[in-house]
Amino acid sequence: MEPQAYKEIWKQVLSDIQKAGYYDSETFDSWISKTELFKIEDGTAFILYPTMITLNILKTEQGISLLRSSLYEVLKEEVSIQFISKQDASKLIPEIKLQQRTQNLMRTDFNEEYTFENFIEGNSNAEAYAACLSCCTQKKHLFNPIMIYGNSGLGKTHLLHAIGNYLKKERPETKVFYSYSGDLVSILLDAMKTKNIHGNAVDQVKSQLIDNDYFLIDDIQNLQQSSSQEVFFTVYNELISRNAQIVITSDMHPSELSGLQSRLISRFNSGLSVNIVKPEFDTSKAILKKKLEGNEEICQINEDVLDYLAHKFSNDVRNLEGSLNKLIFNATLENPDVIDLDFAQRILMKEPIVSSTSELTIKKIKKAVTRFYGLTYKDIEGKSRQKKLMNARQVFIYLSRELLHKAYVSIGQELGNRDHTTISSSYDRAVKLIQTDKNFKMAVDKVKSLLED
Repeated sequence: MEPQAYKEIWKQVLSDIQKAGYYDSETFDSWISKTELFKIEDGTAFILYPTMITLNILKTEQGISLLRSSLYEVLKEEVSIQFISKQDASKLIPEIKLQQRTQNLMRTDFNEEYTFENFIEGNSNAEAYAACLSCCTQKKHLFNPIMIYGNSGLGKTHLLHAIGNYLKKERPETKVFYSYSGDLVSILLDAMKTKNIHGNAVDQVKSQLIDNDYFLIDDIQNLQQSSSQEVFFTVYNELISRNAQIVITSDMHPSELSGLQSRLISRFNSGLSVNIVKPEFDTSKAILKKKLEGNEEICQINEDVLDYLAHKFSNDVRNLEGSLNKLIFNATLENPDVIDLDFAQRILMKEPIVSSTSELTIKKIKKAVTRFYGLTYKDIEGKSRQKKLMNARQVFIYLSRELLHKAYVSIGQELGNRDHTTISSSYDRAVKLIQTDKNFKMAVDKVKSLLED
């Protein structure tokens, strides 16, 4: 429940208490009105009191009875009462925020469009497809963990969501956890920093992670914080001992992962590692035809255009689908009788082709940003808050997130080990600047063009 909802509930409760006339107006105004509803959890309402005088007034048998009956009138359910001083509550706030973030992380919503049925299978991804489908249908997990590795945009995330959607439909009793590794690292780091007066915050997060039958982690290469790796190692071992199925994706083979502990890499290697490579021509064309389903009335597209797209953009499925989307969008603007090859080449001639030999990395983005602004690595990694340096950092953060989907933790490491919360705030700021500041948007576009050279 949001804080504003608690305020509204308590406003009604205080109004009922005042109307009951049990407390005189001076007592109510001086003491009772200063109370707050902190939270409602497991059938208990936690009420904040500012002073011991207030607590003594509230703790009478009649006072508690009045509170419970007033809360019942608003909530329509019975709750018990627990009083907390405002000083103690301030210690609980980080814990509650962590609980809320953890609950959001555990509340996995799978993309309904990512299913096994609409995954286009070909020679490039057949093994990965078979491994993921098999782990859903077999009760005994023969391969654990399963690691799917390959470049970005080839369908790894699609397969993880397909597992989740299949289990949700066919085995709804199964507990499935899915997370991007950067979000998992962020939660673990926050748990380590949280002073929890009700026990160890890290242990509470771990217990929720372990209580799953399937554990799906996207982009494991971003699990680079040594402290978070310690917690992940414990969780991993517990899950394996409980025969929970672990499925992991990565942009490279486990033996090539840098920044991860050797004992983690060893465990990844003990399972099944399957490579996804760029789709061959036939698979690329099948992906395009699948994408066109349902859009036939919007536009007609020639077969040689599909051949052109399948040849030119097959390095990245997202780029492949994006090129088709761009053609469809421009067709709605120009309204041609049919999308032919001339139309497609004119619209897409400026589109960059991502070459596997010049794969984009966070280091290349950093180099392009420093080149554009005329800075050194030391400049943007430093602490100076000059506007030019701040802009350079925000461009770097934005492009690292947008183009590579890097975790805030990983981006922070590239900027002088800045905290992930600082990086998150800077990214949000960059998104707003792109919409409101023409010069900043121009800088982002210029750096992008440098990356395409």
